[in-house]
Amino acid sequence: MRLNPMAKWIPLALGAIAAGAQAQQAPAPAQQLERVEITGSSIKRIEGETALPVQVLTREDIQRTGAANVEQLMQTVSAIASSGTLVAASASGATTGGISSISMRGLSSIRTLVLINGRRISPYGIGFTNDSVSVDVNSIPLVAVERVEILKDGASAIYGSDAIAGVVNFILRKDFRGAEATVEYGGTTDGGGKVQRVSGAYGYGDLATNRFNVMFIASYQKEDPIYGRNRKFAKSGVFPDVNNDVTSGNSFPANFVAADGSFGTRNPGYPNNCGPYSIVSPVFEANGLINRCRYDPSSQVALLPESERKSLFASARFALTNDLEGFVEASYNKNDIRTIIQPVPISDIFTIPLNNPLANQYPYNAYAGGVLTPTPIPYSTIVMTSANFYYPTAYVQAQSGGPTPDLLIRYRAIPSGNRDLTDTSESPRLTLGVKGTLASWDFDAAFLHSANKLTETINGGYPQLTKIMPLLNNNTGDPNQDVNFFGPNTAAVQSQFDAASYTGNAYTVKTGLDSLAAKGSKELVEMGGGPLAVAVGTELRKEKFNFQASSVLEQGDLAGYGGNFATVDKSRDIRALFTEISLPFIKSLETTLAVRYDHYANVGSSTTPKVGLRFSPMREVLFRGSIGRGFRAPSLADLYAPPTTGVTPPGLNDPIRCNITGSTTDCVTQFPVTNSGFAGLKPEKSINQTLGIVLEPSNNVSLAVDWFRVRLKDAINNGIPSAFILQDPLHRFDYLITRGPFDTLNNTVGPIINIDQTNLNIGRVNLSGVDVDGKVGFATESAGRFTLSLNGTYFTRYEGSTPDGSFAPAIDQPNAATAGTIPRWKHHLSLDWTYGGWGVTLAQNWQGRYNDIPGSFEDPTDPAFVPRKVGAYETYDLQTTYSGVKSFRFTLGARNILNRDPPYTNTGGQVTFQAGYDPEYADPRGRFVYGRIAYSIK
Repeated sequence: MRLNPMAKWIPLALGAIAAGAQAQQAPAPAQQLERVEITGSSIKRIEGETALPVQVLTREDIQRTGAANVEQLMQTVSAIASSGTLVAASASGATTGGISSISMRGLSSIRTLVLINGRRISPYGIGFTNDSVSVDVNSIPLVAVERVEILKDGASAIYGSDAIAGVVNFILRKDFRGAEATVEYGGTTDGGGKVQRVSGAYGYGDLATNRFNVMFIASYQKEDPIYGRNRKFAKSGVFPDVNNDVTSGNSFPANFVAADGSFGTRNPGYPNNCGPYSIVSPVFEANGLINRCRYDPSSQVALLPESERKSLFASARFALTNDLEGFVEASYNKNDIRTIIQPVPISDIFTIPLNNPLANQYPYNAYAGGVLTPTPIPYSTIVMTSANFYYPTAYVQAQSGGPTPDLLIRYRAIPSGNRDLTDTSESPRLTLGVKGTLASWDFDAAFLHSANKLTETINGGYPQLTKIMPLLNNNTGDPNQDVNFFGPNTAAVQSQFDAASYTGNAYTVKTGLDSLAAKGSKELVEMGGGPLAVAVGTELRKEKFNFQASSVLEQGDLAGYGGNFATVDKSRDIRALFTEISLPFIKSLETTLAVRYDHYANVGSSTTPKVGLRFSPMREVLFRGSIGRGFRAPSLADLYAPPTTGVTPPGLNDPIRCNITGSTTDCVTQFPVTNSGFAGLKPEKSINQTLGIVLEPSNNVSLAVDWFRVRLKDAINNGIPSAFILQDPLHRFDYLITRGPFDTLNNTVGPIINIDQTNLNIGRVNLSGVDVDGKVGFATESAGRFTLSLNGTYFTRYEGSTPDGSFAPAIDQPNAATAGTIPRWKHHLSLDWTYGGWGVTLAQNWQGRYNDIPGSFEDPTDPAFVPRKVGAYETYDLQTTYSGVKSFRFTLGARNILNRDPPYTNTGGQVTFQAGYDPEYADPRGRFVYGRIAYSIK
């Protein structure tokens, strides 16, 4: 039997647990414990373990990972899946604004609630299609984080909407006294990805003696980019071994077809003069598709964007009385993320929005799918006539037998330069509040203002269609007016390309969240196992979403954006009441009841209850479980996003026309879609269950095993997936397809000119699995202390509904829409050693292998088709620290010390712009070596 890497570690882990349990330990000195509030409950309590599974990452844990940002830190949490997550690199080819989001249980970042100090964060405003919910976790500076509490259960009964998958609560530092400065530098051994970070903290005042404490934290971080050309696994999009090719037919020199249909795709540069920008693809050649050049963008795609992050955080706490404390928290974060990818493609494959000034002009309204026919949907068509100075007359005549027909050009706009944009986000946040004890009630009341402003600025490479299309369609016979699609242009034409490029603001999205909340908890009466405690609270919240597209983007006038964007300016009020009761019937048994009522303006109300049970028959054993309902209210973008045009994922076929025409506009291509919100959406609803056991035979040994199940219904989807519509053998969803006029040339239906992707409540998800969280520590007199820690997640079931009502398995399956996967098993395993001033951590990150999507020339309907497997992803991190010099702490470490490349997947290049690997699943940096020096005065 083949053992996976986890199996290699199990004997060590079990042996260590046994040794730790048998070791004689001196009893810990008694401490005065204070009641604290734990994520997932509104009742303050002394016991650390509640009826809910909560994983805690301490400040020491965070530093030992060597993570440069929260995105990297969250990749070490097994309950967070790559499916439904966005990373900063997702901005390569997609309008995500450079967001980094997290997806618990693979249920997407829109169903994962992110908090700071138990309070909400204003959303980023963009991410997935119509996403005004996801939070950019990279806007949270790690230097300010004291710990992270990860609730691996739904929590709508406590926090309201969005907490279906779980809650990630970032607890920031407080009560810091002294000064601290840290400098960090790191880089990859394969080049690129350099990180420089400097941070400082200052705190003064003791709440007990000075009756106040103030603290200031500042940090600056800069990260260099990595491009496909910097990594051998991502520098090409041609993979003959797996019959996969993710190159583009929009090339330079340009491919073309005869507008009269007399011949198909040709290129005068084939086969010896496709370079330097394009190639002859061996995959296309092997599949009988010759006489063409293919543009391979992979080397120019950003695997990691260039980024610059600045953050300021300040807090003040004042002892107003012995039982009353006032507090203020203020922060400001600014991130600049620069993403550079290949030049834009322009051809009759891509649509032009109907509100664009070119929409009713020839030739944009004359061709559909390469067919000369009036069409209601315009395309960015380039027609080259024989009058053009650069018309390849001899070559065309050799193909046609003499005539010189008009040519439809499939072009890569090399003269416009690489697409280059910067996403700048600014996130101010202010909390004013008071908390303490009044009439035996522990209470907390606060006003919160949180906002985010994201501006996407185009630096170059995005031509305006209204300026460049007339230039590309010049057929004057003058080299200073006509574009050379096969070689260099004159200076006069190049200057017209430069003038056609747009620079400036593409869009600005602002989100806002203003909240006034109060809650209190109190022990009322004694029961058999302790005091009956109750918590009550209320919240008033206003959410704002304002997306302002530039005029050129509203018209869809920017080549490379895939359509038009519409302005949205909406807000709504939310009112909530909630309560929680703790019932300790006997010393070993406690039941917790919670319920919350939320009312969303123009959506309706939701009441979400939850029951938790905690049973501890002895100090060393705890049984726990919970069942509750969850909900997610439709976001403002879900409801009110105006219709906008876009394109499907690449690699799709027209089920009717492809076998008839064989055209690149009907086969292995993208089709136009219309995305739209829907004001009639219902809230998503879920039932969440957990059942677990916690074993703690000694102070140095603990093991938690928690089963979980989530049943989600009425999930909001951006329409029925286009791939499902097109591949449905029963054609049940053809009503969502709009076609052009009947194609008389090929005697078949007209080409696809639109697929309706209006938001719908249509999805269901059923999932279940087991979380494992264990820790073993043992000390030796001569060799220091060792601690072995494991957090892992194993899925036993994960299935999502399809539009026909059936369910499709998702475990170890690729997410063909947004990349990532749901691995059956994922874990983070670490061994820590401390001795004197020394500390060493060795960590293993492991995700199991999964099924790949078909290669671009594979037929999944073929009975002989067998999906390939994407290899398991296993990396090791090593870190050494030394704090034996007063006030100093020195750290030297390496992430992925063995320099493991990401496993190959067809997803790379088909679903994402990065070729050869999945950027949601794997880190392209390879071995990353870093050093850190910290100096502190207490």
